[in-house]
Amino acid sequence: MFDKWLRPQTVEQPDGLLEYQLLADDGLIEDDELVERLGREVMRNYLAPGELANVFDDLGAPEVAGYLRKNKFPADRKIRHGDFGEIITGALYRRVRRWCVPVLKLRYKQTPAQAVQGTDVLAFRFRQDPPTIAVPEVKTRAYRDWKVGNEAYDSLEKVLGRLDESIAFLMARCHDRGHTFLSHRLGALLREGAPRHVERHMLFVHDAKSWKEDIVTGLGAKVTQRTELTVVKIDDLKEFVGRVYDAAETAPASATTSGKDNRTAGTA
Repeated sequence: MFDKWLRPQTVEQPDGLLEYQLLADDGLIEDDELVERLGREVMRNYLAPGELANVFDDLGAPEVAGYLRKNKFPADRKIRHGDFGEIITGALYRRVRRWCVPVLKLRYKQTPAQAVQGTDVLAFRFRQDPPTIAVPEVKTRAYRDWKVGNEAYDSLEKVLGRLDESIAFLMARCHDRGHTFLSHRLGALLREGAPRHVERHMLFVHDAKSWKEDIVTGLGAKVTQRTELTVVKIDDLKEFVGRVYDAAETAPASATTSGKDNRTAGTA
């Protein structure tokens, strides 16, 4: 679904070390179907398989939507938009780019408004030599913000400086879930001197009408190491995110209770 929804657009590459890709909706999926399927993706990012079944004997209970609003989905629009950007990023790396994304971090929020430690998303290619780690810094904007490039650059520098902490968090969560192969692979990356290649990525989920290419020009002049920038343009982003979360509240419970994690780990 994601590869049909987000299609590469023709862009002019900036000078320097920034590699730029623009993704947008080409209308290959009907709008209502898209919102419904994204609602399911949102729901499974917040809920572990079987979690609702532990709360409700009847998964069709009308209380489910209220439970999700109170305990899982953030009410604050800024936080909700940030979570949505993280969800889109994780799905893009798993489903389209075929990276391994071991953990959906939003499941580990203690409260809807709380951030989870570490990087927004970490993606891996364990079979490459050396193993490769993509570190995407995610920014979501429903309005024109000329500072977004600088903020993303500064944030990426910070998370790269604490990368081992983020890997250790993922390793512990994989161990908790009994994913021995992944926990061992992640642990191997933490050994002193262990070979690994780190890629610097940025991903902006942005309102289509508010997006301006001069953000790319400014960012291109700032980066001093090879960095991949992906911009996802969405029409009427604020309204769109609201519709997707509304759809998530009524997404079929089977999407999160089948006992399978629907390829959370992607392709290693």
